[in-house]
Amino acid sequence: MAYPFLCDHCGKKFELETPLAKECPFCFWTSSVKREDELASEKKGKAPSSRDAVAGSRGKVSFGNLKYLAKAFAFLVLVGAVVFLGLKAYKAFAPAASKGWKAFSIKAPRESKNSPHAQTVAAAPVLTPQEKEVLNREVTVPVDRVPTAGEQEILGRVVPFQTGRTEKLPSAAWTLEQYQKMIADQEAFYKMPFARSYKKKLEELFKTKYLAASDAFGKGDVLMARNLWVESLAFPLYSTDLKKHRAVALTMLRPFINDTLAKISAMNQSLVDRGKRVKEEAISASYQKLGASIGQKRWGEALVVIDQMAPEVDALRKNSKAAEPPAQYPATFGTIDLDLQRPLMDMMAPNPSSTADLQPLQQDLVEKKEVLQTFTEAYVKNAVAIYQAALGLIREEKWQEAAQSLGSIQGPPALVQDAAEKMAILGKMLKDAP
Repeated sequence: MAYPFLCDHCGKKFELETPLAKECPFCFWTSSVKREDELASEKKGKAPSSRDAVAGSRGKVSFGNLKYLAKAFAFLVLVGAVVFLGLKAYKAFAPAASKGWKAFSIKAPRESKNSPHAQTVAAAPVLTPQEKEVLNREVTVPVDRVPTAGEQEILGRVVPFQTGRTEKLPSAAWTLEQYQKMIADQEAFYKMPFARSYKKKLEELFKTKYLAASDAFGKGDVLMARNLWVESLAFPLYSTDLKKHRAVALTMLRPFINDTLAKISAMNQSLVDRGKRVKEEAISASYQKLGASIGQKRWGEALVVIDQMAPEVDALRKNSKAAEPPAQYPATFGTIDLDLQRPLMDMMAPNPSSTADLQPLQQDLVEKKEVLQTFTEAYVKNAVAIYQAALGLIREEKWQEAAQSLGSIQGPPALVQDAAEKMAILGKMLKDAP
């Protein structure tokens, strides 16, 4: 059931399902709403005068207007207060917020991992005062620095230089007394003495050829010694019968012949090696000159000697050229018995040429050069430039680049030691960096 209502304030009619109405749905007044049936009964019971009606109507309207105005004024005051306080808060906090946004930001702006700033922030572990002092330390290199103990050991070392010389006799040279005794022993053994005149010819040949060969060898004339020893084998004929000569004379003289053939073979080998021996002797002389230059602290001169020696030593070590045969035998070779010519010709093809062990010398030259270079002006200047660049990278907190620059320093020792200490700290920083 719907109940009709009337609002005295706005004059609107409306219906509700409830018998009581709290306010007008059009003007929202509460005291001016009444049911139509109630209004009808009131009109029947009492008919008010026109003055009273007007007075009542004015009283109701004034009271409703005041209440509405009070609510509107309160609402406006509340809105104004909110706006005022908002403006005050904005003026007070806006400058500070704009200046300190990054500082009070909860999440920092993202940066690329590869950016220099990101690398610097990520690799900044806490350093001790001692570590900071080492990183900021700058060492200098004296102009006329003294070699360290390690450097002096290398520079003063002398490698034993043993040439491959084969100019030595396989056995001692015979004397005339030994030669005469050998003939006597052979005569007794074979029970066949030589004629006195034949023994004198043998002794004369020994004196003029064999002993002369020994003297030539002692003087270092290998070719002359070899030729004379070859001629000492041109024995006079024991008999016109060649078979008897070989059966008697050459057989009884066999000990002397074998020993002399051994000496000739050694001289042929020495002649084959002569070219290498000359080069080895030249290298040995240069090595002695190098030691003298180092002893007098003439570093530049010592480096020149090493640069000259190094390719010569390397070429001699790698020399695989076939050995040339020794010089031909003397023209008197034809007077020697054919049975002796054959072994002598076999000796013209000696063993391959021997070479001294040059590896220790070559290694010594390399080590000496590495030390001597650190004393040159150009080397020191370049090393100092690299060192200064590394210090700049440390100040810029570019740890990885600084470590790489320091690692390339190989001398002088003062820079090497300082670089090693700095690299140890940089390595720790890079390891601990997130």
